[in-house]
Amino acid sequence: MGERAIGSWKSRSSSVWILCLLAAATAVTASACADDADRSTSNTITFKLDFGSGVTLTLVDYRITGPNNFRRIGSLPVDDAPIVTATFQNLPPGQGYNIQVKGTATDDATICQGQMTFDVTASMSATLQIPLMCGGIAAVTAIINKCPVIDGLSAIPSEVNVGASIQVVADVRDDDGGPQPLSAIWQTDGGTLSNLSRTGATFTCTAPGSFTVGLKISDGDNSNKCPDTGKLTLLCTPAS
Repeated sequence: MGERAIGSWKSRSSSVWILCLLAAATAVTASACADDADRSTSNTITFKLDFGSGVTLTLVDYRITGPNNFRRIGSLPVDDAPIVTATFQNLPPGQGYNIQVKGTATDDATICQGQMTFDVTASMSATLQIPLMCGGIAAVTAIINKCPVIDGLSAIPSEVNVGASIQVVADVRDDDGGPQPLSAIWQTDGGTLSNLSRTGATFTCTAPGSFTVGLKISDGDNSNKCPDTGKLTLLCTPAS
């Protein structure tokens, strides 16, 4: 892996702190990294970011907060380097420092971020490994269907003698034309139905009485109350 220094601020002291942000790391460890013979109250902290494979970032934002309202923020350009370093000097000794890093991948969807709490002393050298977690944004696509409508159901005439037929006319529409072509289901509690279509049917009287003709129209969306229904009453009279 290549390595590129983003910035450095040198101290007169040779005491060095190293703070590493490692994408694959999941534990915090400490190791000596300075000359024990030369220690002072000044310190230098180096951030090292290793993004691993599969994620490409162009910019990472960082935020360091600490005791006595200490605060330092900034950005680190990443470009195409797999490892990036940035060095800071003279963090005041204290407890409860927090480092947060966050960056958006070049796909504008994957967000990588990590954080860790650490302490700063005047004579301590350490390497802190911080996990960098990356996650994408889920996109949800929804199709909103407009249900079909029966605007009218009519029959002229609505009364005929037994043996005669009545033409039933349906006025239906589906404003979005989907998700499937309109289908029609005709039903009756007497007589017979023929010539069935989305726009009408033929009802034939086979016995005297009052009978109901019903229509159910669907566009393939069978969710609750989406198919529309309609009905009308036809009268069959005895033949003279």
